[in-house]
Amino acid sequence: MIGPFSQRSIGAIGAAAALLALLLLLSRTNIPTGTATPTDLYIVDPSATGIEVGATFTIPAGQPVAGGGVFADEQATLPAPRLVIVDLFATWCPPCQQETPVLRSLAATYRDRGLQVIGISVGELSSTVAAYAERYQLGYLLLVDVNSELFRAAGAGGIPTKLILDADGRVLRVITGPLTREAAAALVEELLPTR
Repeated sequence: MIGPFSQRSIGAIGAAAALLALLLLLSRTNIPTGTATPTDLYIVDPSATGIEVGATFTIPAGQPVAGGGVFADEQATLPAPRLVIVDLFATWCPPCQQETPVLRSLAATYRDRGLQVIGISVGELSSTVAAYAERYQLGYLLLVDVNSELFRAAGAGGIPTKLILDADGRVLRVITGPLTREAAAALVEELLPTR
């Protein structure tokens, strides 16, 4: 007993005070209401310098593939690409979700002309990315960058970020934010070498 209060009463009062403080804090926090546009939502690191155009971007042979396997094994079964779009994304990212059907369409439309799309999920588990691939019916290669090493190697400042590479892995363009269907098609038409 402490004064007129028992230990139990003091504990209940403390818990109620903590709950009230939490509710007050949450009531003053700006929580997104869903009115932002997808391009307003991608995460940006202002200190990121980005990979330079002309630099080479390489994906390690042992990089895990969503759903199992490693990059070298998957790459060996694909024809040599003439143009590669590397998409750094996350399954929880609204602008990434908005862009996913655009990339799926590009991969299907330009595959026979030598375009390869490679999605690299940043900071997520293979099972999460595999479920995302199934949900969106993705037919392009999805890699898992659990520790964000490839994200850092790309010097990316946000997601989605796309690296457009030539057949030798040289960076032709770096694009931050989601692409529209029209912009994506125009980009591929401009950069994909003709036979």
